[in-house]
Amino acid sequence: MDKLNSLDLSISNSIDIVSFVTSMIGAWVLCYIVSLHYEKYFPHISRSQSMGKTIFTIGIITFLIISVVKSSLALSLGLVGALSIIRFRTPIKEPFELSYLFMAIGVGLGFGAQQFLPTTIVILFSLLMLSIFTKKITKFNSNTYFFYITIAKGIKTDVIENNISKLSQNINSDISLKRLDQGPKSIQITLNVKIDSKKELLEVNSKLKKIFSPVSISVVDNQKLMPF
Repeated sequence: MDKLNSLDLSISNSIDIVSFVTSMIGAWVLCYIVSLHYEKYFPHISRSQSMGKTIFTIGIITFLIISVVKSSLALSLGLVGALSIIRFRTPIKEPFELSYLFMAIGVGLGFGAQQFLPTTIVILFSLLMLSIFTKKITKFNSNTYFFYITIAKGIKTDVIENNISKLSQNINSDISLKRLDQGPKSIQITLNVKIDSKKELLEVNSKLKKIFSPVSISVVDNQKLMPF
């Protein structure tokens, strides 16, 4: 009982304004860097439009909470009780988005506790590693295109395969047949093509039109439609 009474549950009102503002600006800058990294490296197809603002807001609010509750044990215990009744239902399109959210929380926690150097080093190192791995993945997949071709019924399967094989030999691009759907009135072909330049892309598209005279042709780059 004596140990419990000895605990300091009072709230300290003494806040160094200069230190608080400096820490807040540092948290803002680091959250902004995390937000820029998300906008540049996260896949466009699954990107949340408001995630950049969310990263910034979560980081600053976490900084405020830690700056306030660190001055009092009572506030810290009250925060635990308050958070126990809050349930978040925000849908996450990609689990990888959680890493950016946790980085924003980490920035708020670190700068709120005035652990500037460790927080900055870990966050910047994490972003650097993500950039390196993301560039490797992009380099591996950036030149892969999918051609979806719809042609009229009447062409035999072996003729289609022979035409694709000859086309692959006549150009520098690697072409592979991924899918062939034969319907009562039309045939749909899916090709996977590795191309190094836009010029080669236009060349392959032009030759496919000459060979098959398709009803329609669509070109998709990493699930993003390429307009023609």
